[in-house]
Amino acid sequence: MTFRLSRVVSGQRVTFAFSGELTRKELPEVAAILERERSRPIVVDLADLTMASREGIEYLRHAAADGAELVNCLPYICRWIEAKE
Repeated sequence: MTFRLSRVVSGQRVTFAFSGELTRKELPEVAAILERERSRPIVVDLADLTMASREGIEYLRHAAADGAELVNCLPYICRWIEAKE
């Protein structure tokens, strides 16, 4: 399965829905897209994210630390994000 990113703006907030597999290959583009939206609150909807590489998990961990709200996270992915290496 490939990775797909959808963007929805609601008022001042922008939501990015991730679906598929988030791997190292997608990270530069994902980071650039989210960086362009830093002036408004960012929500990352992970309901359809099926897998993430170590680098993808690290990116999500940093995004959350930088203020992005992660929602609808599958339990096993949430555990990986919350785990300290």
